[in-house]
Amino acid sequence: MNAKPHQRNKSLDRGLTILELFDRETRDLNAKQIADRLDVSPTTVYPFLHTLTAHGYLQVDEQKRYRLGLKLLERAGEVSSVLDVRAVARKEMEALSRNLRANTRLAVLHQNEVLYLERVEGGPDVTLGEVVGVSVPPHCTALGKVLLAFLPEFDRADVIGSLSLEAITQNTVTSIQDLSKQLSAIRRSGYGVEIEEFHLGGACVAAPIRGSQGRVVAAISTSLFASRAQGAELETIAGEVVGTAQRISTKLGYAPNSYEIGGGGQVEASEESLHRS
Repeated sequence: MNAKPHQRNKSLDRGLTILELFDRETRDLNAKQIADRLDVSPTTVYPFLHTLTAHGYLQVDEQKRYRLGLKLLERAGEVSSVLDVRAVARKEMEALSRNLRANTRLAVLHQNEVLYLERVEGGPDVTLGEVVGVSVPPHCTALGKVLLAFLPEFDRADVIGSLSLEAITQNTVTSIQDLSKQLSAIRRSGYGVEIEEFHLGGACVAAPIRGSQGRVVAAISTSLFASRAQGAELETIAGEVVGTAQRISTKLGYAPNSYEIGGGGQVEASEESLHRS
């Protein structure tokens, strides 16, 4: 969630800024060097340095020089588990693209936007150009709606409230009420569909990917021409996408329960139980 300037905690902001002073070229700094870079007095930074050191995010040597601590390596392991999704998903994405003759995408929700991690080409697409590393609004894409739908309820409300809900096309959902209804439907069905909300002539079908703890960690989608997103063909495509998401989730250590297409209330009930745990 993107915090407004007045919502940011100044002390935490200062502590994170100190951590960001260290990089490949700057491996260690003493308190005065840190203070100089922040344009404050050394006495101002000591409480931050002591706190960061106590929690393991910094370590200090006998010369009183600070460097990044092992706690960051531990936290990085958590991040790498998310990035592992990309490696695990690739083969499944390739198979999905071949089966549907359509392009597939993998994405996560980052800073309230859809961040594309991977793309596999399998057919013509109305969306041109490279998408990996690109961020787009979540309200107008199937990937974004799926990622929003399976957020914990309190987080979902905060994120939706922060979105501008800009009309990308004349079909884009632009009201919180309508978006909320769509997200409820996604939680019931286990997948999301977007038709010409992001690109005219294009459509997208997406499903959630869960990690070993059952949390939704990413989403996978297939993009195709809008003419294919209807009737029996849409149902077939949705089943393929959900099945692919299931297989990726299983490889990530998730043990499926009611996570299936047409799971109805079971999908939503399962999600609610996860948030209470």
